[in-house]
Amino acid sequence: MRQAITTFVAALLGVLVAQFAFHFYERYEDERAEAALDAELQARVEQGRQLAEQTLAEQRAAQAIREALIAASGAKVSVSEYYMTTGQMPASNAEVGLGEPDSYRGQSLLSMQVADGGRIVLAFDAASGVEGGTIELTPDLAGHESMGVQWLCTTNDFVNVARAWPGSGCEYTGQQGSGAASSQ
Repeated sequence: MRQAITTFVAALLGVLVAQFAFHFYERYEDERAEAALDAELQARVEQGRQLAEQTLAEQRAAQAIREALIAASGAKVSVSEYYMTTGQMPASNAEVGLGEPDSYRGQSLLSMQVADGGRIVLAFDAASGVEGGTIELTPDLAGHESMGVQWLCTTNDFVNVARAWPGSGCEYTGQQGSGAASSQ
C-alpha cells in the first residue's frame, strides 16, 4: 500500500509539475505572440508616419511649384509686352524691366531668369522635391497674333508637375534634367 501511495504522490507531483510547466509555456507563447503583434503594429505605425511625411513633402513641393508659376505670371506679361512692342523676344530680365534672377527667391524658388528667346527659367531648391530642378516657360508664337503670346510649360525634373497645378498646361518631358529624380 505504501508503494501505491508513493506512486500516486509521484504521479500527482508529475501532473502538477507538467501543469506548472505547461502554464509557463502557455504564458511564454502568449507573450511571444503579443510581442509579435506589438512589433507588427509598430511597423504599421512607422509606415503610416513615413507615408504621412512623404505626402506632406509632396504637398509642400506642389505648393512651392504653384507659387513659382504664379510669380512667373508677371514675367510672362513683361516678356509678352516686350515682344508686342519691339517685335523680338528679350534675352534677359533687365531687357523687360525685371529684377535680378535671384531677387525672385521664394518658398523653394531660387531664381527666375528670362533667357534667350524670351524663355523664363524657374530654378528650385530641394524643398521643391528636386534640388536644382527647373521649369521652363517658353513663348509659342505659332498661334494667332490676335491671341498674343502663348506659353509652353515644360520640365525635365518634376515628374508630377501636372499634378502640382492641374490645368496649368505644364508637362514633364521625360528627359533627364539637371536635378535629381523626384517622387514629387
